Amino acid sequence: MKSEGMAAQVQALAETVRKLEARVQKTEDIEAIKKLQRAYGYYLEHWQEEELVALFAHNPEVSLEINDGGLYKGFEAVKNSFNFAEHYTAYDGVKKAPGEFLHILIPLNGIVDLAPDGKTAKGRWYGFGLVAQRRQGQLRAIISCGIWENEYIKEDGIWKIFKLFWATTIASPIEEGWVKTPYLGNVHHEGSPPPGPNPDFAPYPSGHIFPYHYKNPVSGK
Repeated sequence: MKSEGMAAQVQALAETVRKLEARVQKTEDIEAIKKLQRAYGYYLEHWQEEELVALFAHNPEVSLEINDGGLYKGFEAVKNSFNFAEHYTAYDGVKKAPGEFLHILIPLNGIVDLAPDGKTAKGRWYGFGLVAQRRQGQLRAIISCGIWENEYIKEDGIWKIFKLFWATTIASPIEEGWVKTPYLGNVHHEGSPPPGPNPDFAPYPSGHIFPYHYKNPVSGK
């Protein structure tokens, strides 16, 4: 009887350890995804093209979509989406964002949900920031806010961006504000996919609510 009781205790302890290991792994995965998204924001600040591209999965289904600017699908297409030559000047053959360019976009209020198998995840973030960029032929100081609804995938043990979608709420000249000028428009470059209507891109003052990837954490609805 004693041996049977001890075996049951060992089995219960092993199950507790298994559950704790799963919780630790889930926590580590979520933190890795949060770091990935924050890194994206820092590289976006000065349009560090190579660093941005390196955050995306090498997967034929990887994609990037900004507002109604068209869908970039596949790694090479995503890579090309960051090749905005108008952002650069040349320094000994090295591409650098010009000093006047600034694209601070801070990921806030992140909600990350892992798939049950721990191999993929979804995340929703506010992006709030300040931008100095050429729009409509002149350097503009812009206040910007929007929402990311992204998907992530663990590739060779490392979390990467799988599907990135950004919907701008406001992109307004600071001197005018978002009530007078809610949205200045995207910067497009040659070779971009054809723009198309996207129901989840509906800037202020539309009142559109970007669909949530998750259920209400209390009601479950």
